[in-house]
Amino acid sequence: MSVATMGQWTLALAGAVAVLGTVAAVAAAMYRTRGGIRPPAASGWTRFAAFGAFALVSASMAALLFALLTDDFRVAYVAHNSHRLQPIAFKIAALWSGQEGSLLFWTWLQAGYTALLAWQKPERMGNLQAPALGILLTAVAFFAGTTAFVASPFAELSSPPIDGRGLNPLLQSVWMISHPVLLYLGYVGVSVPFAVAMAALIVRRRGNDWIRLTRRWTMTAWLFLSLGIIVGARWAYEELGWGGYWAWDPVENASFMPWLTATAFIHSVIVQERRNMLKRWNAVLVTATYCLSVFGTFITRSGILSSVHTFVESELGPLFMVYLGAILAGGLYLILDRGDMLQDERAVESYASREFGFVLNNLILGGLAFAVFWGTVFPLVSRLMGVEVTVGAPYFNRITAPLFVALMLLMGIGPLLGWRRSNWAAVARQVAVPVGMAALAAGALFAGGVREPGFLLAVAGSVVVFGSVAVEVVQAAAARMKFTQDPPLLVLPRLLARNPRRYGGYAVHLAIAMIAMGIAGHTYYHQESLRGLAVGEQAAVGPYDVVFEGLEEGIRNGVPYTAARVRVKQNGQDLGYLLPAKVYHPGWSDMQGPSTEVAIYSTLAGDLYVVLAGWDEYGSVVGFQLFWNPMIGWLWFGGGLLVAGTMFALWPRPARAPAPAERVFEALRELEYDRAMGRIAAGEYARLRAALVRRAAELADAETAVRGALDRELAAELAARREAEG
Repeated sequence: MSVATMGQWTLALAGAVAVLGTVAAVAAAMYRTRGGIRPPAASGWTRFAAFGAFALVSASMAALLFALLTDDFRVAYVAHNSHRLQPIAFKIAALWSGQEGSLLFWTWLQAGYTALLAWQKPERMGNLQAPALGILLTAVAFFAGTTAFVASPFAELSSPPIDGRGLNPLLQSVWMISHPVLLYLGYVGVSVPFAVAMAALIVRRRGNDWIRLTRRWTMTAWLFLSLGIIVGARWAYEELGWGGYWAWDPVENASFMPWLTATAFIHSVIVQERRNMLKRWNAVLVTATYCLSVFGTFITRSGILSSVHTFVESELGPLFMVYLGAILAGGLYLILDRGDMLQDERAVESYASREFGFVLNNLILGGLAFAVFWGTVFPLVSRLMGVEVTVGAPYFNRITAPLFVALMLLMGIGPLLGWRRSNWAAVARQVAVPVGMAALAAGALFAGGVREPGFLLAVAGSVVVFGSVAVEVVQAAAARMKFTQDPPLLVLPRLLARNPRRYGGYAVHLAIAMIAMGIAGHTYYHQESLRGLAVGEQAAVGPYDVVFEGLEEGIRNGVPYTAARVRVKQNGQDLGYLLPAKVYHPGWSDMQGPSTEVAIYSTLAGDLYVVLAGWDEYGSVVGFQLFWNPMIGWLWFGGGLLVAGTMFALWPRPARAPAPAERVFEALRELEYDRAMGRIAAGEYARLRAALVRRAAELADAETAVRGALDRELAAELAARREAEG
C-alpha cells in the first residue's frame, strides 16, 4: 500500500468514526434530556470516537507530510507545491499552503480540538460533554468527508514529473509559515465555545456554567485569530511589495469579521456572568462567530470572490454553503426554541453604568462586523442583480473609521464606570483626567502644525485609552492600600495578580490604541514616489536620501536574482545599504514573472521601504518605488503588547465555581472599590450595600441552619451506634 493510499483510507475512516461518535452523542443527549440516566456506553463511545478520529486524521497528516519530505512526486499535491531543492521549512509549510492540504490541516485541527474537549473530565463538564462532542464530531465528519472524496490531497499522477513546481514564491516567507496556522487555530478554536453553548441549550442546562467552561477556549481562539491577522498583515507588508499591510481584501475581511464578533462576545459574557444579562445576545454572538469562521473558509476555497489569498474555483463552494446553512439553522432554532432559558434576570439600571458601556461596545462591534460583511458580499449581491460592482478600500475606510473612533472613546470611558447604577456627575469626575490629557495632546499637535482631523481624533482617542487605564490602575492601587496592609512596593503586583483577566484586558486596550496610532500615522502621512535613477543619482523620500550604486546578479539558495545596491543617507550621514531585488523562481517566473523582494530600513519613527520596479536593457537606469511609512512600527509593537496582555489575562487560576456566599462577598469588595474610587453616588452605594449585606446574612443563616441539621444528624447517628454497641 502506497503512502497516498494509506492517507486516503485513514482520512475516510476518520470521517466514518466521527459519524459513529455523533450518533452516540445524540443517544447520550436524548437520554439526558428525557430525564433518564445517560448510558455510560453512549457517553464513553463519544469520547472514544473523538480520540479515534484524531488518531486517524493524524495518520493521514503524517502520510502527506512524509510524501512532501521524501519528494514523492507521484502524489499530485506534492508535485504542485514542492520541489527537491525547496528548504525543509517550506516543504512543511506546503502541507497547508494548497487547497487540498489546507483542508486536511483544518480537519486535523478540528479533530485535535475535539480530542482536547474529550480529554476534559466528564464530571467537570457533566451532561454538556456528549452533545458538545457530537457537534464537533459532525464538523470533523464534514471536513474529513469533503477532503477525502472531493478535494483529496492524495490523488496520484500516472506520469509523475522528475521534479515538482515548488511552492508559490509569494508563500515562501517565514510569515507565511505561521500565518495560516495561527488563523486556522483561531477559526477552528471558536467551534468549541459554540459547541458547548449549543450543548447547554440542547440539554436545557440553565445558568452560566458553559461560559466558565469555555472562557479559556474563547480567549485562546481569539488570541490565535489576533496573531493570525497581525502576522498576515506583516506578510502582506513584506511580500506583496505595495508598501501597505491591509487592503480590505475579501479574505482579509473574512478573518476580521469573526475577530470582531468574538471580541464582542468576550466583553458581553462578562455582563452575563456579573449581572445575568444579555444571555440571548451571547448565544447569537457565539453562533455568528463560528458561522463567520466557516464563511471565511467558504470565500477562500470557493473562488467566488477575487482575492490574492483565494484558491482556484472549485466545487467546494456549494458544500460549504450547505454546511454553513445547517449550522445557522440549527443555532437559530435552538436559540428561539429555548427562549425561556435565555431570559435576562436583570435590566440595565442606568445609562451611566458599566453594563450599558458593554452594551454600546457590542453595538459598535456588531455594526463594524455588519459593515464589513455587507461590503464583502455586495459584489455577489450585485452580480445576482446583473450588475458588476466592486467595493474597495474607500467604502470600508469611510464606513468603519467613525465607528472605530467611537470604539476608542468607549474603550477609554468604559473601564471608569461602575456596575449597576451611577450618576453623570461621578462619570464626569472619572473621565475628566483622560479627556483632559487627550485635549492637551491634540492641542499640542495642532499647535505644532498637525492639521489632519482624522489623525488628531486618533491621537485623542488613544490618549483617552492610555489615560483611563492609568487612572484605573492608580485608583485601584490607592483603594487596595486603603483596605489592605500590603507594603507599597507590593500593591501593584498583587493588584495585577488578583485580577489578571481585567488588567490583561487593559493591556489589550493599550495595544489597540497603539495600533490605531500606527494606522493613523501611516494613513495620513505616508509618502510614495516612483523614480528612475541612473548610477550615482539620488532621490529623497521622507527624511532620507537614497543613492543608486548599481545592479548586481547572483544565485541565492539555488534561485537566481537581480538586486539594486542602494545607499541610504540622512542629513548627509551614511546609514547603510539596502538590496531590493527581483527573484526568478524556477517554474514560476515564466508564468507570472519574477517575484519582488523589498528592502526595508526600520526605525522607531517609521520605515523606509524600497521596491525594485524594473530597469532598461543595459541596466543604466533603474526604476524604484520609494515609500516613507511613518509610525508603522506602532502596529507591530502594539501587536506584541496585545499578545502579552492576552496571555496575562489567561493567567492560570483555580478552576472552580464560587459558592453563593463567596460571590456576595466578592460583590461587596467590588462595591467598596467603586466607592473608594468615586464611581458610585453615596445614596446608590448605601442601597446596594444594604441589599448585599442582607443577602450575606441570609446565606449565613442558611449555612448555620444546614450545619445545625448536620450536627443533629451526626449526634443522632453517634447515639444510635453507642446504643447498638451497649
